[in-house]
Amino acid sequence: MRARSLVVAAASFFYSARGGPTPTRLPRLAVFLWSRGPTPASLARAFALARAAGAGSARCVATAFCSVSFLVFAMTVARAQSSALVKVTPLGSHAGELCRNDRALLFEDPTGVRILYDPGRTVDETDSRLGEVHVMLLSHAHNDHIGDVRPNYSAPGTCAAPATGAANANSNFASIASLKNAAVLAPGELSGYLSRKIQNIRGSAPGACAEAGLDNTFDVPLGAPCTASLRPGGSRTARRAGASAMVRIAAVQAIHSNGVAAALVDSPGEAPGLSGYGGSEAGFIITFSNGLVAYLTGDTGMFGDMETIISRYYKPTLVVPNMSDTVTLGPNETIYMMRNLVRPRTVMPSHVNEQATQGGAIRGGTRVDLFQLFARDLVDVVVPVSDVTRSFDGAGRCVGCR
Repeated sequence: MRARSLVVAAASFFYSARGGPTPTRLPRLAVFLWSRGPTPASLARAFALARAAGAGSARCVATAFCSVSFLVFAMTVARAQSSALVKVTPLGSHAGELCRNDRALLFEDPTGVRILYDPGRTVDETDSRLGEVHVMLLSHAHNDHIGDVRPNYSAPGTCAAPATGAANANSNFASIASLKNAAVLAPGELSGYLSRKIQNIRGSAPGACAEAGLDNTFDVPLGAPCTASLRPGGSRTARRAGASAMVRIAAVQAIHSNGVAAALVDSPGEAPGLSGYGGSEAGFIITFSNGLVAYLTGDTGMFGDMETIISRYYKPTLVVPNMSDTVTLGPNETIYMMRNLVRPRTVMPSHVNEQATQGGAIRGGTRVDLFQLFARDLVDVVVPVSDVTRSFDGAGRCVGCR
């Protein structure tokens, strides 16, 4: 993120030094260096572009040299950032496996910002795997994402049919946010709903999350939980106290539904057979400080803006698709999505509603098996088995996964 800002700054410097912008040629210089890196060949081409942008004057050629040097510096910073790693830890029901109920993912940025996504039924506030949690993301309020029942740690059942514990009327999501003093970011009308659930637990309503400056920045860790709405087109930025780099979280469209189960609706409740209104559902784009861009689809089907907005604008290099079929993307749709719409570097198929692995290896005849069979020549497929932390560089490569 900082490196991209440096590229923009270099372009702005060149614009002002030559006395006016060159709207078509100079952006080509920045894009060229950004995409190729400062190799001898790219530098030679960059200087040619800079000379063309400056119309050949001595002053402009000198300014071009300064600007290209600044761009080289920006690329050096970018590569240093890329060498830092984002850690992703699935928190499922059975260690070393990808199981039917598994949804929860814990992300840790190189700056130390820790983000929990859709804890569902496999994690609650007592789980020792959590550690610090600074930010929590909820894609929608269906039971298997918000967590209507607690995990059964003493008798977890099987990977194909995980056992659960007692009902949690306030949800596992709210219970974790309350204990961990997390910043809660949720789409639709869910921020107010989750605020009420946290109030049920703590006895007082949480405050609204801060949104300082143009990036809507809030600092972590917090002394108390906060809640905030995040809807498609908007973003918020989390910053670890004392760090200069930040983590940007944007909401994007998802196509599913977002009803709140009657058991999770406080008195006076809902009429039999109806769900509470949760507003619209969402996916998330997380841009980490090392340059990694992760797209968490949430429960969704395909839509055209996966290419026009998500791929072209956000440019994710890691995608976590919810791939259970019937109510979300199926394996065939996910294959098409990776080949023709989003085109990331790495895919971690999640929310598969099956026992996808045995002994950590993909089981034949499963949705994950079908997906990896046809997708492995398009993308790197990393199976998110529980309790195994994966590390990703800024380009979306899983380090040490092969």
